[in-house]
Amino acid sequence: MNVAKQELDGVGSVLRACGEAFATQQGRLADAVADATDSGYKVANDGTVTAPTVDSAHMMPGDIAMMHRDQAARAQGYADRIGDAWNAAREADKEYAAAIKLFTDAANRCAKGDWSAGLVELATANALSNELLSELGMPDDKASPEAVQRWWASLSPSLQAELIQDYPEEIGNRDGIPVVDRDRANRTYLPMLLSSLETDYAAASGDKAAALKDKIDGVKGIQQQLDQGREPRPYLLGLGATGNGRAIVSFGNPDSSKNVSAYVPGLNTKLSGHFASADVNRAWAVAQTANETYPNTSTASVVWLGYDAPQLDGFKWSAADVMNDDDAKAGAPAYNSFLNGIRATHESGSPHVTAIGHSYGSLTVGQAAQLPGGIPADDVVLVGSPGVGVDRAADLGVGADHVYVGAAKNDQVTNLPTGNLLEYVSPGSEYGPKENWFGTDPADDHFGGHHFSVAPGEDTGLAGLVTGDLPAHSVYFKPEGGESLYNIASVVTGHGDAIKTTAPR
Repeated sequence: MNVAKQELDGVGSVLRACGEAFATQQGRLADAVADATDSGYKVANDGTVTAPTVDSAHMMPGDIAMMHRDQAARAQGYADRIGDAWNAAREADKEYAAAIKLFTDAANRCAKGDWSAGLVELATANALSNELLSELGMPDDKASPEAVQRWWASLSPSLQAELIQDYPEEIGNRDGIPVVDRDRANRTYLPMLLSSLETDYAAASGDKAAALKDKIDGVKGIQQQLDQGREPRPYLLGLGATGNGRAIVSFGNPDSSKNVSAYVPGLNTKLSGHFASADVNRAWAVAQTANETYPNTSTASVVWLGYDAPQLDGFKWSAADVMNDDDAKAGAPAYNSFLNGIRATHESGSPHVTAIGHSYGSLTVGQAAQLPGGIPADDVVLVGSPGVGVDRAADLGVGADHVYVGAAKNDQVTNLPTGNLLEYVSPGSEYGPKENWFGTDPADDHFGGHHFSVAPGEDTGLAGLVTGDLPAHSVYFKPEGGESLYNIASVVTGHGDAIKTTAPR
């Protein structure tokens, strides 16, 4: 049954791509004919274009010759456009007919009892889908969000709607596509992804089954978040099964809101039921607090899981754990691309953007700030940080005055020992700046920036760090965090001068 489903899905992909290819060429043909006839040229059924007759009795011979040359060139131009559309449609017909034959042959093979997976057929279907998007001018993966936005804006609303329906994964996860369209695409893709994950889960076992179960729970949890009717309204801006899973959820529309925050979660985050509740709820808490505290402005709050965060399970560290910066470096370009996409599609073009990094996510933000061109944010908020890869707030590229740091006293992640016991026992002492695992501790007085008040949190000691029992590490977005959430909301809305400050370590 699984093979049959794959084959039928492949047929559907080919037929959809075929229909859109023909519709595209039909549109080009219609545009060329309309342009020609609007200019007075006649288009015959065979594509021949004839110039209009002009009374030249009172024209000079040289002007007549010039007019005829111009008419001939324009007629040829119209004819070439018509011919190109026609030839492209014929080539598409051949290509898609050949693809359909592959599936027809596969069906005959299956009818005789040969249910081998049709990898060639499925690969052909995927290739045709990608070719169609390329034919429609979709920029490649290296293109900027601004280029994607210009391409999308050039398409007709009807073609946009067709692409959202037929290519929801590609459209929904592409930076530079407007928020409303990404949301519509990802809501279309969500049940498709869930079905695929459940199919894979039914045939899996062991660690693979556990990982798939996490993703299934995460997708279902996100669906519940979308269905709750919360305010601000949730938008699904990214979704996928890559790595430990991908998801981007925003409360409020980043394209129309004056303020946009993008929170990067850290240690142990993956697409799971916990992410769909805890991390998504953190984004909602920022939006809710910002809009209640500062009702005269509008704020959208995003949780961005666009990378693989390191995982810790009790005493068992993953191969790429929190002591390694590889995950942060890998995620940084994608994070900057997302922020650039927010600016590219924003209605005014100039939102106030705040990058928020929690835990290992703060290192991802720090790495994003080190990329060429810097981080496309106005302010940076670092909470529960084990270091950001730089030694001073000024090195984050937004100006030290636009860097804000929150560190709960009992958050052991902000006190990771680095080999010098004196730095751990006596942070901020005469021994110089306290070095955390990824550079100067952002909570140290040598780092710079603004330091805001956070409740101390429950003290579980160094043992808590070893075992993963870290309640103080998650207080920043909760009522038990004291003034932390208010402070974050103040920065996000451009009121950094209103934070409740505290002395650095």
